[in-house]
Amino acid sequence: MILERAEITTKSGMAAGLLGALREQGLTLLRGIPGCHSARAGGGVETPDKVLLLVEWDSLAAHEAFKKMPEYGTLNGLFGPFAAGGAVEHFTMI
Repeated sequence: MILERAEITTKSGMAAGLLGALREQGLTLLRGIPGCHSARAGGGVETPDKVLLLVEWDSLAAHEAFKKMPEYGTLNGLFGPFAAGGAVEHFTMI
C-alpha cells in the first residue's frame, strides 16, 4: 500500500473553495479510480491557506496509471483556480 501525501498551498483565502471542490467532486472521483483505496482531505489549522490530500493506492503503478486517465485532467482542473503551489510525496506504509 502506498500513501500519497499532497500538500497544496492555496491562493490567499481560497482553501475553503478548494476543500469544497474536493468535497463535491474530487474525492468521489478519486475513490472511483481502480487501485484507490481511500481519499480524504483537510484544511490547515496553523496555516489556513494549506490543504492536505491523502490518497491510499494499491501501488505506485496504480497512481501512475491514474495520471494517464482523463479523470486526472479533471482533478487537476479542480485545483487550478485555487492552487498557488504544493508538494507531493509517496510513502510505503507498514
